[in-house]
Amino acid sequence: MKYTSPRQAFIEAYLSALRLRDLETCRHSLRVSRLAYEMARELAWSEDRCRKIKEGALLHDLGKLATPDAVLLKPGRLNEQEWRQMRNHPAEGARLVSSTPLNDLTPMILQHHERWDGGGYPVGLKTSEICEEARVLALADAYDAMVCRRRYHDPLPPREVLRRIEEGRGTQFDPELADSFLALHRPLR
Repeated sequence: MKYTSPRQAFIEAYLSALRLRDLETCRHSLRVSRLAYEMARELAWSEDRCRKIKEGALLHDLGKLATPDAVLLKPGRLNEQEWRQMRNHPAEGARLVSSTPLNDLTPMILQHHERWDGGGYPVGLKTSEICEEARVLALADAYDAMVCRRRYHDPLPPREVLRRIEEGRGTQFDPELADSFLALHRPLR
């Protein structure tokens, strides 16, 4: 296959590895990428910035390649030790891309599980310490995780998902971005 750029080649290689390891995580990444891109366009970001968030969203769970199968593919809830291993995936993903042509995606990959109130991981950043791309990515990631069937839970109805995002406004999520996300998905209510 002929790639148009080294960036595209790295993205395709990483997605192929993720697809082989865990098809559902790969599918989730594709859906999150679409959602984050739509939101970035709604926020009137430049096309270059929209493309960048699309790429970062495609690779946001790349660090799960380093998560043991017993944890990554576990059908039920994770225990505390397993949860610690799973919480390492943002840092591992950031490490994987940091020395590639995709190194500009490192902050959003590292920070996509940080929370507006500082209660996230891996660092515990809060408010504007979290890059705006990661804050958008957090919304798209949470939305998709709730509306889709996962190994450990059934999908929630869209109305309940939007209620939870509204409830997380100012704690889990950037309040202004949460408002924009909710406005974008209002037809689902």
